[in-house]
Amino acid sequence: MTGNRSHPSSSSALWVKNGVIWVALLALLLLSMFLAYIPMGPITVASGVIVAVIKSSLVVVFFMELIQARALVRLAAVSGLIFLAAMFLLTFADVLTRTGKI
Repeated sequence: MTGNRSHPSSSSALWVKNGVIWVALLALLLLSMFLAYIPMGPITVASGVIVAVIKSSLVVVFFMELIQARALVRLAAVSGLIFLAAMFLLTFADVLTRTGKI
């Protein structure tokens, strides 16, 4: 009968791991909000992007567990990133080729 129960130590370790990641994501959220209000010129955007990359990396690695995923799941994630990059590239190309005021 006890073989069907999950071990409390593994369940509590999972909660602790997810809690630590959640706290890290909240800290990065506060950092990005703090950095947005500091006038740093063009570095403001770069710092926001760096914090966003760190946050998305935490989500992908720990919550989506892509490190332990099968190759097909990783391929789907990479293809999604390539598609997103292509959409950004097409958007930037459109914005850069426009003339006149928007």
